[in-house]
Amino acid sequence: MKKTLITLSGFVFLASSLHAAAPKKEETIDPTKPVSFYKHIRPILQANCTGCHQPAKAKGDYIMTDFAKLLAGGEEGGAIVPGKPEESNLLKVSTPNTEGKIEMPPKGDPLHETQVALIKKWVSEGAKDDTPASAKAHYDMEHPPVYVTAPAVTSLEHSPDGTQIAVAGYHEVLIHRADGSSIVTRLVGLSERVQKLAWSPDGKKI
Repeated sequence: MKKTLITLSGFVFLASSLHAAAPKKEETIDPTKPVSFYKHIRPILQANCTGCHQPAKAKGDYIMTDFAKLLAGGEEGGAIVPGKPEESNLLKVSTPNTEGKIEMPPKGDPLHETQVALIKKWVSEGAKDDTPASAKAHYDMEHPPVYVTAPAVTSLEHSPDGTQIAVAGYHEVLIHRADGSSIVTRLVGLSERVQKLAWSPDGKKI
């Protein structure tokens, strides 16, 4: 059976887009406590920014899926200056300029003023990364996830010709032979969880 051709870069972008479309629900924020990057800021960026600013599609040479690069910025630099929101370019392009226009995101709705205020507060507090160690684990095609228990399956789809099954996993999509005899390939991407997947009509892409 001919192996289905699926580009990794396409999957990484798709996975990030899917993950951004349904980010983890933001938790209730206690104004008396520091803003959490992992719980509060990261979901905002995933839903509005990382689709265009990640390794597979780094517009403006800016990658927001790596914390150090998130702070550094791309072509202009100084995206986030800890403790100095007024000098942080990310906030400058996310708020109305003198003409009342907002640069980012270039398409779709701008960040809500409450989201911008939350990012500003986080930057003012030092822009700290409180991401748990378990969430910082690096996964790619050379370092795929290792499962201790079977992952929760959020999406499963047969290929158009019925010979293969695509199954959403943790940081990846696994392609199985439809008869269950073996795994054809594993497509490891950036997204922690792919909520929904679908095959192209010709069965060559996901």
